[in-house]
Amino acid sequence: MIRKTLLSSLLISVCAYGANSALGVVTASGHFTLDRAQVWGNATVFDGSVIETGAASSEIALRNGVKFQLAKDSRARISADRVMMEKGTGQISAPASFELDAASLRLHTTGRMRVSLGETIEIASLTGSARVASMSGIVLAAIPAGRAMTFTPQAANGQVKRTGCLLFKDNHFIMQDENTQEVVEVTGQTFALQVGNRVEVVGTASSAKPAVNIATLLVNVASITEKSSGGCLSVASTLDAKTEMPANAAAQPAADATKSGGGMSTGAKIAIVGAIAGGGAGAAIALASKKSSTSP
Repeated sequence: MIRKTLLSSLLISVCAYGANSALGVVTASGHFTLDRAQVWGNATVFDGSVIETGAASSEIALRNGVKFQLAKDSRARISADRVMMEKGTGQISAPASFELDAASLRLHTTGRMRVSLGETIEIASLTGSARVASMSGIVLAAIPAGRAMTFTPQAANGQVKRTGCLLFKDNHFIMQDENTQEVVEVTGQTFALQVGNRVEVVGTASSAKPAVNIATLLVNVASITEKSSGGCLSVASTLDAKTEMPANAAAQPAADATKSGGGMSTGAKIAIVGAIAGGGAGAAIALASKKSSTSP
């Protein structure tokens, strides 16, 4: 009798522990692996469970309302406060902001987001918005609904790459990513001769707040490459920005004008020439630097 009572108490304790640590349920139309054990159909997901799919995809429904679909040949670890993608492709749907970690990137979404891991990390925001940050918490990108971005493994160290129109606004340089339409402020190079062009920049995301209020990120640029000349008038009009740096504009801040060869930046030289020669020379410089392209 005593043994039966002890056994019953033990079973009750085990069931109670299991109920408290259970996060949700995983279902599939075929076999999948749960914590290295092959399972058919469905199983309970616990904190720290690792789910790996083979030929069939699976869906994890958590008690907090989060749903996570794992494509075939994919693997993820499930925790109470996040999903950690380790291989393949996954899609998450979250009623509130929820974290998904992928290759040392921290992703948050308030809608639906798809992540694919390979040589690069592709992140698509299907509904709502997606925020991408490094593990140290530096925001790398904000992806609006219906847009996607690709990141390299180096993004975990804060490295970012953007391609789009380089413009001048509020005495600072900005660019709009042509894929996501995200506006970033750029610093660390001499940009005066590239204003109004399509460029590609590579640099690191800064934790500092951008000075331009429409920018969501400040990027310290290490390199800039011209992709095409002109073609930014419509983008400039939308952002209320300029496709030229005015001759009487203040020179770029010292931190922004840094370049490897030393000496003065082009912006600083224009400012000095304009001050010495007067308004006529300043107008001549402005005309000389004007972009020939008038395409939208």
